[in-house]
Amino acid sequence: MLIAPIIFLVIGYSLMYVIGRPVIQFVTSSIQLFLLTDTPEFEATEQTFKAVDNKKIPTNEKNELPSSKVNYPVGGQLFGKVKIDKVQLDVPLYFGDTEEILRQGAGQFMGSVYPGELGTSLIGGHNVDDFGKLGAAQVGDTIEVQTTYGNYTYRITRLDVRNKTDKEIDEMIYQRNDRCIILYTCYPLDSLGLTDERLFAIGEYVSGPIINGNE
Repeated sequence: MLIAPIIFLVIGYSLMYVIGRPVIQFVTSSIQLFLLTDTPEFEATEQTFKAVDNKKIPTNEKNELPSSKVNYPVGGQLFGKVKIDKVQLDVPLYFGDTEEILRQGAGQFMGSVYPGELGTSLIGGHNVDDFGKLGAAQVGDTIEVQTTYGNYTYRITRLDVRNKTDKEIDEMIYQRNDRCIILYTCYPLDSLGLTDERLFAIGEYVSGPIINGNE
């Protein structure tokens, strides 16, 4: 007489396990994800960059390049190079500024405009790499930015050490009146790890194809 209840009990628990198994697996996976102590690593793919010849860029008599002709980069893509010959700074330029990108070179903040567009291009790099050479740069030095769609020249007008949340710098990043560039790195330049201060090199546009966003 006891066999039948036992059989039904076993069947009942079996059905509960089968039905609840996806939920159990989901919860277990979620717990493992939140308990990760190490930052996930992403495999970097090797990329190459070749500068274009400005003479071959289809600009009009006003040196304007239609935005429809620009092959804009996507996140994580190598699309240029940043150079300051005066201090021997020469680093690859990626679109985006994740930690993975900054381990490979300089990264452009994705919320800033592309070089050539109206506004400010914000580019950062680690002080332990070539961007530490910004400390030797001076007002008047030339910044060269080579991209897949054009080559640009800027002149450094200011070198400032500011807090990373500085209001004036923030307003400068989102202005849309002038074409300019901001390079930045952690400060002090010999510091290891993240700091609250940044060295900013601010440059004004000198030359390069002007991107016309209306075409």
